[in-house]
Amino acid sequence: MKTYDIPSNINKEIEEFGGKIKNFRDGEVNPVQFKGIRVGHGVYEQRKDDTYMFRIRCAGGVITPKQLQAVSELSLNYGSEHFHVTTRQDVQLHYVELENAPEVYEKLIASGLSPRGGGGNTFRNIMASIDSGVSQDEEFDVLPYAVALTSRMIEETDSWNLPRKFKTAFSNSAADNCEATITCLGFIAKHQDGQKGFAVYIGGGMGAKPIAGKCLYDFIPHSEVYSLTKAIKIMFDKNGNRRKRFQAKIKFLVDKLGIEEFRKKVEHEWEIIKKENPAPLDLDKYDVQHVANVSKGLAIEKVNSPDYELWLKRYVRAQKQEGLYTIKVPLHLGDIDNEDGIALGKLLAHFGDNTIRLAFNQNLHIINIPKEYLGNIFNGLSKFHTLSTQPIMISNMIACTGAATCRLGLCLPRGVLPETAHRLIHTDVDLDSLPDFKIHVSGCPNTCGRHHSADLGFFGKVGRKEKVSYPAYNVLAGAVIEHDASFAKKVGEVPAKDVPALIEDVLRYWIDHKTNYESFKAFIDTDGKEILGAMCKKYKEVVPAITENDQYYYDWGSDKQFSILHGQQAECSAGVFDMIDVDIRDIRKTIKDFPELDSIDLQSESAYHLVATSARMLLVTRDIDVKSDEHAFIMFDTHFIEANLIDEKFRVLIDLAKEDKKIALLEYQELLFELGEAMQELYKSMDDSLRFPQLNKA
Repeated sequence: MKTYDIPSNINKEIEEFGGKIKNFRDGEVNPVQFKGIRVGHGVYEQRKDDTYMFRIRCAGGVITPKQLQAVSELSLNYGSEHFHVTTRQDVQLHYVELENAPEVYEKLIASGLSPRGGGGNTFRNIMASIDSGVSQDEEFDVLPYAVALTSRMIEETDSWNLPRKFKTAFSNSAADNCEATITCLGFIAKHQDGQKGFAVYIGGGMGAKPIAGKCLYDFIPHSEVYSLTKAIKIMFDKNGNRRKRFQAKIKFLVDKLGIEEFRKKVEHEWEIIKKENPAPLDLDKYDVQHVANVSKGLAIEKVNSPDYELWLKRYVRAQKQEGLYTIKVPLHLGDIDNEDGIALGKLLAHFGDNTIRLAFNQNLHIINIPKEYLGNIFNGLSKFHTLSTQPIMISNMIACTGAATCRLGLCLPRGVLPETAHRLIHTDVDLDSLPDFKIHVSGCPNTCGRHHSADLGFFGKVGRKEKVSYPAYNVLAGAVIEHDASFAKKVGEVPAKDVPALIEDVLRYWIDHKTNYESFKAFIDTDGKEILGAMCKKYKEVVPAITENDQYYYDWGSDKQFSILHGQQAECSAGVFDMIDVDIRDIRKTIKDFPELDSIDLQSESAYHLVATSARMLLVTRDIDVKSDEHAFIMFDTHFIEANLIDEKFRVLIDLAKEDKKIALLEYQELLFELGEAMQELYKSMDDSLRFPQLNKA
C-alpha cells in the first residue's frame, strides 16, 4: 500500500535539525528560538527534563504493519514503554532524549513516516473517516484524497510558516464521522447531478472558544480539492493574525471578515492558481483495493467460546466488500505497549499492507480480514494489553495526556478515566445499552481531549476550598457533530475526585429516562442542563477542607498535592488563566458583598481575604507556587511593589495583613477596594504570553 510521499529535501532538514540541537546544547541558540525550530518538526518538550515527544504524521490514519513495527521498535529503543495514538490520527513517541532525536528522525523517514508538521504553525496531519473505503453507507472513499493532499502539502515550503496551525479533515458521508464541520478546513463527500465532489466547511475548531465551521461551498467537483486547498492556504498566509497568537487561527479570520468577504479573498487566490493549471491530485497512486490478501500457509484458528461471541458482537463489523470484516481494537488511553505493537505488526503482515487505520478516538481498526480468520485476530488480541474484553462505551472514552506529560496540562485525565472505567464495570449499569455514548476528558481548556464534541465532556480547572487549590473539572454535555454542529454546553463543575461518581449518576439517569427523549442532546436542551447541574452542585458543595480529607487535593494517579506548576515553568498554560479567573471572581464577589456584612469580625475577615487574594492572584505569572498567605505577601512585595508594577501605597495593606492585623485593615476600606481593582487592571494589561508591558519597555 502506498502511503504519503516524503519530500526529497527532508534529509537536509534532518541534518539542519541535528545542527540546531548541537547549537542549543552549546548555548548558541536560546530555548525560545529552539522551541520555534523543534515544534515545526513535531518535537515537543515534556515535563520530564531533557525529554521530548515526537508526533508522527499518519495521513488519513494509515499506517502499515511494517511501519507499526518500526514505530514500536523506536519507542522500545529510544522512548518509553509504550507509544500513543492521538485524537488526530497521528502516533506519538514519548520521552525521547534530545541527543537521540536526529537518529529517531532518520529512522522514521526510512520507514516512510515523518514528524514534519506534527506541531507548530504548520499544515497538520490530514484526517479521514475511519471507515472510508469499507463503510456500507459512504458516498465514496475519501482516503485517497487525504493521502494525496498530504503528499502535495508537505512538499510545499509555504506549509511550514502559517499564522497558526491548520487542520484538515475528510468525511465520507453527511454523518461527518471525521468531524469535518468543526475543523479548520473540512470536506464532506457528496454527489450532485451524478458528479462526485465535496461540501466544503471552513473555520471550525474547538479550543477555549469552540466555533462550528461555516459552509464555504455547498459543492465543488472532487478534482478541485487541491487547487481550493492551496488557495485557502495562501489566503490564510496573507491575512491571518500573526501578531496575536490567540486570534491567529483561521476560525477567527472567518469571523472577522465574514463568510462572504472570506470567500471573495479565497476566490481571488483560486483564480490565480487555476490559471497556472496545477495538476489535480494523483488519486490512482494512493487508491487501494479492499480484497483478501492472506499469506500462503497461514493456518485458520477456530475459536468457540462465549468471550469470542461477545467480542464479535461488540467489535466486529462487516465491510461492504463481501466476506471481509473490520475489527475495532480498543486501546488503553490510546497507548500501545511496544512489544504488543511489534507483535501486532507481525500478525497483520499476514494480511497485507492495507490493514490498519488509526482512529481519532485513540483506538485502531483492523480492516480487510476474511471471516474465516477472525479467530486468528481474536487469539492475537487476547495476548495484548487492550480493552477488547470491555463494553464498547468504555473503549470510546477519550483522554488527553494532561499534566502527566504536557507542560500546558493542568489536571490528569489519564488518571480519571481508568478509575471511571473500573467503577462502571463493577456496577450493574448496562453499558452495552450505550455503545455510542461519548465521554471525553481534557486536562485544560485546550481541546486535546475533544471535550466539546462529547455527550459528556470534562476539562480541567482549579478549584479552591479555604484558599487551598484542588483539581477540578468543568462539565459539558450534549454535543452533536453533523452538518449543523452543536457543541457541548457547560452544565457545572465537579471536583476531580468525584468525576467517576458523577459519570455513573449521569449514565444511570440517562438509561432510565432515554425513552422520553429523541437524543441525549434533546435531553440537555430541555431538562438535562438543570438536572446535571444539580448533580454537579451536589459534589462541589461538599468538598471537604484539606484538614478533613486531603485526598481531594491530590489528583487521580498523583502522589503530590495538586499544583498547576509542579516546579515547572508555566508555558502560557491554560490552567494559569483558569486559576487567575478564580481569584478575579473571588475579588469581585468580596467587594460586592462587603457592604452587606453586619459585624466587625466579618468585615475584618473579608478585608484580610481581599488583600490575600489580590496578593496571590498574579504570582502564578511569575512562576511562584504560593504555599501560604504569608508567602504570598512576601512575594507580592518583591515581585509587584518593588518591581513598580503596582503602586507603593498598597504596601500598608500588605504589611497589616502580614502581621495579621485584620481589624486595622478596616481603616483603609477605599484602598482595599482599589487594590482589588488595580490587580484586575494589571491583569488586563498583560499580553497573550502573560508578560507585563511595563517590564517589556524596561
